Amino acid sequence: MSERAPHFYLGVHMPHWLAQTDAPLFVSRRRLSGRKTLPQAVGRWALDSGGFTELSLYGHWQTTEAEYVADVRRFQNEIGGLEWVAPQDWMCEPFVLAKTGGSVAVHQELTVENFLGLREQLNSLVIPVLQGWTLADYHNCWALYEHHGVNLESEPIVGLGSVCRRQNTAEAGRIVRSGLRC
Repeated sequence: MSERAPHFYLGVHMPHWLAQTDAPLFVSRRRLSGRKTLPQAVGRWALDSGGFTELSLYGHWQTTEAEYVADVRRFQNEIGGLEWVAPQDWMCEPFVLAKTGGSVAVHQELTVENFLGLREQLNSLVIPVLQGWTLADYHNCWALYEHHGVNLESEPIVGLGSVCRRQNTAEAGRIVRSGLRC
């Protein structure tokens, strides 16, 4: 197995940055959908599904899979430079679980199921995302992908979810370095 360096995308809330910098950007679908005109990307970028906001506001996904796929295709055609998109994953922060009423295991299963459905429609444009809260959770999510026939080691990009709002960056670092091979 060869070591791959992590790639980082700058999360931005202003879609017009796509036309202003060639730095790799991570832009939420919620900031792009509904816009009549879209910026033309001058660099590479990735699409965040906006799941954290949807789940924390509503406790479930309001955006259907079909709406998400339609948005992805529009953004790919009109903006350009789209490298990959996140699935409509289910975050595992404790307050998100409280809002949805689900468990980490349920959120992981829903994340993997959505990935599989989107992969059928968007091919390799959609990436798998590991979800969890504890180190063991992330390893369990890895095994869940394997159970569904997804070899994460052969994927060029694997996302790591539920880490950005942690107050303990050392904990996030332990998860990244844990041997997830992502």
